[in-house]
Amino acid sequence: MGAEASKNSASSGTASYASTIVDFPNLCRKESVATAWTLLHQCTLDKWKEGHADAGGFPESLLTCEGVIHKDCSFSFCMSRQGIININKGSSLFSFRKRSKFAKMAEHFEYNHIPAQMSSINHFRVKSVLCFRDSLVVLHLSRNTNSQFGLLDLNVNKFLGVFGKQHLEFANEALAGELSPDKSKCIVRMPSVTQQGMAAAAAPVPSTTSVFHLYDLRTKLLVTEIDLNFPLCHFCFDPRFTWRRIAVTNFESGHNNSLSVVELDAWNVLSTNPRVSDTRQTLYPFLKDLCYTRDGSLLIATILDVNCFCREKKTRNYRPINCSIYVFNGDSTETLHCIQYRRYTCTQHNCPVNYKPVFSVCGSRMAVVMDTTDDAVQHYVQVYKLPTTVNLQNMCRVAILQNYPLSRLTDLPLPTRLINYLHFKPDFD
Repeated sequence: MGAEASKNSASSGTASYASTIVDFPNLCRKESVATAWTLLHQCTLDKWKEGHADAGGFPESLLTCEGVIHKDCSFSFCMSRQGIININKGSSLFSFRKRSKFAKMAEHFEYNHIPAQMSSINHFRVKSVLCFRDSLVVLHLSRNTNSQFGLLDLNVNKFLGVFGKQHLEFANEALAGELSPDKSKCIVRMPSVTQQGMAAAAAPVPSTTSVFHLYDLRTKLLVTEIDLNFPLCHFCFDPRFTWRRIAVTNFESGHNNSLSVVELDAWNVLSTNPRVSDTRQTLYPFLKDLCYTRDGSLLIATILDVNCFCREKKTRNYRPINCSIYVFNGDSTETLHCIQYRRYTCTQHNCPVNYKPVFSVCGSRMAVVMDTTDDAVQHYVQVYKLPTTVNLQNMCRVAILQNYPLSRLTDLPLPTRLINYLHFKPDFD
């Protein structure tokens, strides 16, 4: 059932809140008898921020951001959600920099986290955040017109070194990265560089093919690489494995609308879905995000229209875009479900927080932000029940995480291995 269609059926029930009391927990008591993909809850975005997110077990209450891609935020890192700087307010800091050429996000990391010797003497410059997991951040750096990557621990504010030096400087849009669940590996997708195609590889949207580089973050060395069949792809690590399994789009030759599960040891394809989107011939440029659910049982692909209505925001021609969230089995990549709704945002310029789904701490619920066709101001949040793995261990984890905060899990009389399981740490090496 689509989000917009389900909105009307739910609005007459528990979705309206006249009081300030958060009654989300009362509604979630029905979750035990609800089937997968049931609309559990609906509220305005303001109510979500006021307490519905916390009551529903969602760690993220910020579901919108006015940041601009590669200026305020990157595809994987939102400055507002991380609480680093308020991007909605202008700042006179670093005014000697040309704003059009130097991003606020890059400024923050360069002046607050990069050692002074590296920036002033060795001429390292921060371009963007490539990826992050927990407090570990991978930065896209530039030195003497060569791209390389820096490792930063935000918890202790320590720069851990550089790795992956390249032979030319890539545009931020041409790179994508992902940290493994155990934070020991980093996989980077970059344009394939040849002597004849260096200009094409450095373009924001590379016209050449791409390559995967897998780096060991302990040794800072390249472990393995493989040429890809298409310029663009999305990928993510399976949270059940330390680093050995990923999901990746368009990995197999001849399939430009596919999703595969791949074993990184030998780049073996374990399963492939040759038809991810049933309404489009190709995935790109429509696919904007690919991620696993917290327990790794499901894969979530966010596919959006690429129309830009930024110039029409204050006119009657402002239109919402069509959004589709496709859900796949995390092992077989079989298509399971699709949720469709509309959203007032721009996939070309706005921060991805505006259209990425979020998951509850227990991993059994998913929330999305949607809009009605005739109202670009009032946003709604809808919460859906996800299908979960039917086994006693997983059912106990869901029940515990719905009743105990993460900060108290270590107080439970459980062995370390079960505590790690409650934190969704990898089960397999």
